[in-house]
Amino acid sequence: AWAYPTARHDAPALFDSVATEAARQVGQLNAHHVAQLVWAFAEARHSAPALLDVLAERFLSLRGRWTLKDCSDVAWGYATLGHAVPELHAAIAGFASTCMNRFQVGDLAALLWAFGKVGQEAVQLLDSAAPVFSANVRTLASEELLQVAEAYVMAGREAEELFAAIRAEAERRQAALKRSSQA
Repeated sequence: AWAYPTARHDAPALFDSVATEAARQVGQLNAHHVAQLVWAFAEARHSAPALLDVLAERFLSLRGRWTLKDCSDVAWGYATLGHAVPELHAAIAGFASTCMNRFQVGDLAALLWAFGKVGQEAVQLLDSAAPVFSANVRTLASEELLQVAEAYVMAGREAEELFAAIRAEAERRQAALKRSSQA
């Protein structure tokens, strides 16, 4: 299923069939399979609420086998589809808080954006992520910088040092762009 949205191929009938079959065989899916399915449905913007509920239960049952990337993809997918599962997001937030420094910064940005989008409170995660982002603003793509800022704004969290770092990075990029356009 992941290939269709990647290729920008609209296939609603295929996704309906995949949803039916995946729900039927959900017990055979590992955490990575769940993450791939959620990501594919979100990328295709194909909502399947019954499947998402079953996949959330399955992902929660696989706690202890999660990877950081899978958590990020699952949270992002549910948020993109506007499907809030508070228990799932709370469990992912708890997991992410215990392994903050092992996340790739872009995945962490997507994760925090997802929490903000679904209204999941993740104060501890936001507070512990701010210094990580502040130290890594140069490694973030512009879209990821926006995701980070948006996550903190949606959560109503103050992060002065982080916002100062984002502002400085935006100014640095703007100056570099100006220099390159003058060359």
